[in-house]
Amino acid sequence: MLSRNKYLLFLLVFLVGNSAFSQTKEDLKKQKSALEKEINYTTDLLNKTKSNKTKSLNYLKVLETQIKSKEQLLITLNIEISLLNKQISKTERAILNTEKSILEEEQNLADLKEEYAKMIYTAYKQKGSRNNLMFIVSSEDFNQAYKRILYLKQYSTFRKNQAHKILESQEELLQNKERLAQQKDKLIEESATKVYLVSSKKEELQSVNSTKNEKQELVKKLSKSERVFRKQLQDKQKKAKELDDRIRKIIEEEIRKAREKAKKNNKDDRFGLTPEALALSSEFANNKGKLPWPLEKGVIISRYGKQKHAVFAGVETFNNGVDIATDKNSIVRVIFDGTVSRIFFIKGEGKAVLINHGEYFSVYSGLKEVSVKTGDKLLSKEKIGVVVTQEQKNKTELHFEIWKGYDKHDPSNWLFKAY
Repeated sequence: MLSRNKYLLFLLVFLVGNSAFSQTKEDLKKQKSALEKEINYTTDLLNKTKSNKTKSLNYLKVLETQIKSKEQLLITLNIEISLLNKQISKTERAILNTEKSILEEEQNLADLKEEYAKMIYTAYKQKGSRNNLMFIVSSEDFNQAYKRILYLKQYSTFRKNQAHKILESQEELLQNKERLAQQKDKLIEESATKVYLVSSKKEELQSVNSTKNEKQELVKKLSKSERVFRKQLQDKQKKAKELDDRIRKIIEEEIRKAREKAKKNNKDDRFGLTPEALALSSEFANNKGKLPWPLEKGVIISRYGKQKHAVFAGVETFNNGVDIATDKNSIVRVIFDGTVSRIFFIKGEGKAVLINHGEYFSVYSGLKEVSVKTGDKLLSKEKIGVVVTQEQKNKTELHFEIWKGYDKHDPSNWLFKAY
């Protein structure tokens, strides 16, 4: 198994080698902006709970989330610097080619001017000894006269072409010099951007190390309260099981009712869904990865599935959904059109709301106020209630789940950019 640092280094090399070609500067700018926004938000959350951080496991989870965001930002900065290095090399090559082209053009122009000067001088000398009319009249026969007329015409055309070539060459030379000036300006701009990015990377690296040191110190302090945290963990697992049992029971009841209704109408469907409910399910499924977050602001501090304990090695839990840390009194909203199936209470965690989306269900747990009632039909982003704040734990977070029938799904795969 790779250590975390070696893994990140491997990931960094892999990403720089591959993503640099697939990601545009605009993509990186958006990604960097999103990461900086998340870092700023987690910093804000941490500042609000800093006074009591030594007693807060929640503070540690937010800190870990911030470390991941900062490490991802470092990877993004490295990719951006790599792309910029390539662009600088490309610009430098373009400058060398343009300078070479200018030298060639200057030489060609000098040759053309020299040629033209000789031509003018020759013509001037010949003019003194004869004029063009006498040159034609002195021909021995008509055929020779015709050839002399053609010669004089061609000579005149050649002189005009030569003068035109000189003008064209001068124009091209000016354009090349202008392009060279632009390329040099671009190189100066790119080099300045690189200096800024390298400086940002150094600052971010210091920031990551500082945050990691803070995490280590906090883990040391929290590990002294092992008995307290193990009891909290047992309580949390008990509440998670209670929530899971309540949800499953409600879903079973919903499916049973739907089947009974379908039986009365002589319909055969696994969940007894009406055409409207089937259409709603289909729409819900089609919006996978595009659904709005159940909070306007928030950061996922505990993801779906197996989770290692933030303090104690070897201790694992299973999360049926995601936990989203947010600000006090944040409004909780429904992620898609649906009907309120049930509102219930989990002791120590607050109220929970289960919403039916046809074959799918969304669960919002950890509310202090609920502004809907059972049977209400809701539209996407409509307010459900307000998230609860547990002052003793410095905890303001929403627990959110998505079910399809009896099966739990990872909400990160459903919410917009929650991966």
